[in-house]
Amino acid sequence: MNGIPNNNSDRNIQLVYEYLEALNCWDFDRLTELTTEDVVFEVPFRPVGFERTTSGRANYIALLIQASTVMIDGSENLYDIEVDTLSSNPDELLASYRSAMKLRSGADYRNEYLARFSVRDGKVCRFVEYTDPILLFTAMGGKVDSVANLTQPELLPQSLHTTVS
Repeated sequence: MNGIPNNNSDRNIQLVYEYLEALNCWDFDRLTELTTEDVVFEVPFRPVGFERTTSGRANYIALLIQASTVMIDGSENLYDIEVDTLSSNPDELLASYRSAMKLRSGADYRNEYLARFSVRDGKVCRFVEYTDPILLFTAMGGKVDSVANLTQPELLPQSLHTTVS
């Protein structure tokens, strides 16, 4: 986005782009500047053992520092970022993006994301990230069995019965 934002929607869109760029390069000082003291980070779909909600800037930044030093090797490499506000409320935004990163184990991890951001007083106060947790789980060495190995395949919709026979 070029130039100076001329309205609340433009400012908030720019804020989310800046936030994702700071996240992409682990700029914790900038992330601190861009979030409210009471920021909430949520991951509704997550592997078992990952917290659903992290509340408060200090806890959130600590979580990001841990991810950057323990889990992820280098940048999150977020790309194909698109951001827009909800037409009914410019302080609520949706963003879609992809990642292509390397985990500390050496495994490649790619995913697609849909995120909802809430903005208050020019800062991110809520960040909810929706993604496929199975991709993260398997990149971390977990195993997800095929539907062909279900013990009760009769519970599947009829159209899937042929794939498990």
